[in-house]
Amino acid sequence: MAELVLVDRAVVQALNHAAQPQPLRLLVLLVLLVAAVLAAGPALLLAVLAVQALRRRDPASLAVVVLTGLGAVLALGLNQLAGHLYFRPRPYWALPTVHAIGGRGGDSSFFSDHTLVAAAAATGCLLIAPRWGLVAAGAALLVALGRVAIGAHYPSDVLVALLVGAGAVAALLPLRARTQRLLGRLLGVDQAPTAPRRHELRLGVVALVLLVGLGGWMVARVQDHGLRVALNRADARLGGHLPTDARLYRPTSIDTLAAGRWHPTRARVYGQVTYVNRELDGDVHIVLKAPDGAFVVLEIIPELPMPAPHDDDHITALGIVRHDGLHNWWELHPLIGWTNGQLTAPATGGLDD
Repeated sequence: MAELVLVDRAVVQALNHAAQPQPLRLLVLLVLLVAAVLAAGPALLLAVLAVQALRRRDPASLAVVVLTGLGAVLALGLNQLAGHLYFRPRPYWALPTVHAIGGRGGDSSFFSDHTLVAAAAATGCLLIAPRWGLVAAGAALLVALGRVAIGAHYPSDVLVALLVGAGAVAALLPLRARTQRLLGRLLGVDQAPTAPRRHELRLGVVALVLLVGLGGWMVARVQDHGLRVALNRADARLGGHLPTDARLYRPTSIDTLAAGRWHPTRARVYGQVTYVNRELDGDVHIVLKAPDGAFVVLEIIPELPMPAPHDDDHITALGIVRHDGLHNWWELHPLIGWTNGQLTAPATGGLDD
C-alpha cells in the first residue's frame, strides 16, 4: 500500500510538472477547462448511435444503450457513496509541489466522476460500433490523463474510475437479451434476441464480482463506523469523558493541517481557541490557532452536541479532517471531542487512517 501511494504521488507530480511550462500549460488549461465536455463526448457519441439505432428500429443496439445508461448511473452511485465514506484530499491540496491548473474543488479525489462517465459511455460505444468505440475510448483516456495532469486526481483515482465505469456496464451485459426482447416489443419489431456471447457473460460475471467486492468494502466501513460511533457515545455517557478513544486519532500540528499535508481522515491537534461563534445553521465554528498564525476550524454539529470551549483556551481537539472549498480552509468537521490542555495519549491508528 505504501508503495502504491508513493507511485501515485510521483506520477501526479511528474505530469503536473510537465504541464507547468507556459505554452503547454495554456494548452492543457484550454483542453481541461472543458473536461466536462470531454467527459460528455463519449456520452454524446453514444446518443448519436442510439438515434441511428432508433431510426433503424434496431433493438439490439438500443439494448446496449439502455444498459450503458443504467451502468453509468450505477457507477455514479458508487462514486457518491465512496466520496461519503472515504475523503481523499485532491493532489493540489495535499502535495506542495502540485499546482492546480484551472479551478479547485473541495470534494474527495477518490474517484473521478468525469472519467467513469466517459469510461461507461465508451464501453457502450465499443459494443455497438467498435470503430467509434475506439474514438470514445481515446477520449476517456484523455480525460483520465488530463484529470491527473491538472492535479485534481491521483492515477489510482482515474484507474479505479475507468474500471468501475466499464465494469458497471459489463456487469449488466447478461441482461442484454431480455432488454432487447422488451425493446423489440415496444418498437413492434419481431427480432430474435442476440444470443449471449460467452466473453460478454464472463466479463459480466467478473465485473459483477468486482463491484460486489467494492460495495461490500463500503458497507463494511459504514457498519464499522456506525458501531464505533454508537459505542463511543455510550462510553461517553457512562464515563463522562471524551466521546471517543483519543488513541484512534493521530496527533499532528495545525500547520500540517492548514497546509493540506495531512492524509489520514482523522486527526488530533493542539492549539489556542481564538474565536467561537454559533452559525445560523446550528453549527458552532471554533478557530484553533498555532503560535505562528496558522489555523484550522473546528465545527460542532447539532447531531453531535457538546459544550464549546472558550476564547483563549488551550485545547486538544479530535475530529474528521475535511477541506471547506467554499471558505478555502481546512477543518475538523465534525468535531468529535476536545479536552483542555495537551493530550499525549499514544496513537494506535484505526481503519480510517
